Amino acid sequence: MLTAYSPGNTLIHRLDVLSKILGFLGILILVFLFQDPVNQLGVLALTVILALYSKVPPRKITGMILPLLPIVASIVIITAFSFAPQRFARPSSQAVLFYLLPGKHLGATTGGFLMGLTFFLRIWSMLIASTILTVTTSMDDFMLFCQRLKIPAEISLMLTMALRFIPTLDKKRKLILEAQTARGMSFTGKGIASSIRSYLPIMVPLFINSIMMANSLSMAMLNRGYGLAGARTPLKERSSLAPRDWRTIAVVIFGVSLAVFCRFKFHLGIL
Repeated sequence: MLTAYSPGNTLIHRLDVLSKILGFLGILILVFLFQDPVNQLGVLALTVILALYSKVPPRKITGMILPLLPIVASIVIITAFSFAPQRFARPSSQAVLFYLLPGKHLGATTGGFLMGLTFFLRIWSMLIASTILTVTTSMDDFMLFCQRLKIPAEISLMLTMALRFIPTLDKKRKLILEAQTARGMSFTGKGIASSIRSYLPIMVPLFINSIMMANSLSMAMLNRGYGLAGARTPLKERSSLAPRDWRTIAVVIFGVSLAVFCRFKFHLGIL
């Protein structure tokens, strides 16, 4: 879940957006580099430490993790039965714990369970890393980064507005949910169809609010003359990278290179 920008004075807040995005890409590489859940726990611990250092409230982290627990449980169960023993390199991961069907059919492997744990640890790490990026980076910095990449102004504005309004829509969803609950609406339907029908009183007002927000935004942009001038002047000037940015980039490159070397040289993090 993406959250809105929160001003701060931490080192991560003061880094250039290029350094932050390279760090985010470095975490993504580490996330998909290792298959062992033990290594994934290390990456997750790194993202949690960075989130706490960036002043991300712990309730936001738990609010992202707890709703995914049912999905995570289903992923672990599915992967336990969908990965064959030949899929894994280690003999311990090839072990079959039990068979779901008689005649030794549809066996649950140890590696399958471990792979399922790896999948949900990857999801959590990516969620927390994306939250750190959006919490510590303003929309103006994102616009400047898109300008560095020579992205057209219309596309960069569309991307930044989408990032900006995701937290706004989430707040509106919570308000609608609280209002419907206060009116006595129940959201504990039995079965998938009943659950979908029970959430219609939330989705319909949310869609209407989204359309009204988009209409108000378009009118505000027209009143301010957006699109009249061909050249666009950014609010902030592009500045060169500070020494802290170069040090951060060097640490990211060194850490990722060391992880790649250990992964392929010593076969670290495989199942």
